Amino acid sequence: MKTVLIVDDDQGFLLSLQEMCKGQAGKFQVIMAGNGKEALDALNDKTVDLVVTDLKMPEMDGFELISQISKQNAIIPVIAMTAFGTPEMEDRLKNLGAFQYIEKPIDFNLLLKKIDDGLAAGSKGHVTGISLPSFLQLVELDHKTCTITATAANKTGILFFEGGALINAYTEPLEGLDAAYEIISWEHAEIEIYNFCQNRKKIIEAPLGFILIEGARFSDERKEKMAKEPQAQPQDTPPPAIADSELDQLDNLDFATTATQPTLQETATAPEPPPAHGTPQSLEEKINSTKGVNRMVLLTKDGSVLAHKNINNKEIKPFVSYVTMAADKIRNTLGYANLPKYIIMSQVQGEKLLIIPGPAVSVGIEIAPDVSPIGIAAAISPAIAEAQAK
Repeated sequence: MKTVLIVDDDQGFLLSLQEMCKGQAGKFQVIMAGNGKEALDALNDKTVDLVVTDLKMPEMDGFELISQISKQNAIIPVIAMTAFGTPEMEDRLKNLGAFQYIEKPIDFNLLLKKIDDGLAAGSKGHVTGISLPSFLQLVELDHKTCTITATAANKTGILFFEGGALINAYTEPLEGLDAAYEIISWEHAEIEIYNFCQNRKKIIEAPLGFILIEGARFSDERKEKMAKEPQAQPQDTPPPAIADSELDQLDNLDFATTATQPTLQETATAPEPPPAHGTPQSLEEKINSTKGVNRMVLLTKDGSVLAHKNINNKEIKPFVSYVTMAADKIRNTLGYANLPKYIIMSQVQGEKLLIIPGPAVSVGIEIAPDVSPIGIAAAISPAIAEAQAK
């Protein structure tokens, strides 16, 4: 039987709620706590499926209790009771991870409905027979609001979706975009889904397609490192299964839903590192000396960075790689002999993003609004041809 924890410092109110819930004995049982500290003790001692808490309490109030539940990664729906319901209060509760809130004086029938909804949302589902990247694509396509846990090799990660968008992620000690990259790189993860979003704080802005690309790269880099440092295995232990390649994981990406106007944040605060060995110097110098170029990145076929200018974030590099790989997949699907000469995308702020895919080197350039990207493509084409020939 499911368990509902009700938290309030008004003992008479607790007893009245407990009495009213007796008619629900076939659905759930009620346990009580007088403040946030008692509630945390109860959560540590027993399995609780839903929490109903007042906000104003001594020792530890409801806000701190909800925050502590989220920090402990306990995926439990929380219904907050408050006498001061305002839009600001609702936003604050959502950011803390509350499932719903209800205003005092309590309408018992409404509270029962919210409890039923919360218990239904908190019921977890196990997902088998599908990889984590593929499952996340389905969540995006379905515009689903949910919390997903992934477990692999004694590691646990949590992904928070709202309306099909990945808004936050957590795996010790990472949070946000770095955590998402790490979780998605795990192979053979066990997946559980809860039909509510435990954390409504939006930290991740990058589209899911970019994150899948970077997560696949993390996985490839980990496998390369393991190949260079082989570990002895017991004689009877079969070798680990080899995961799909980066392109294989993109087979079902829905290109139509991918953002075509990415917002690229200005960085350029760190000093530029020296070019990597083998960088096509003439191409890099030609691009950097061309008027109207704000930022640029040169990528190898496998997505490694050869050179860059004014870029030290994790969005434009995977985006250029993503567009290049998508162009190559479309070329193969339609039977074209060559990649497109260039791809031009307009950003919200007016800048243009010029992407020139190539068999050896791909180029991504952010161009000022008043400069022609076609003119820049023509100006640097000899240097690109020379770089591709190396």
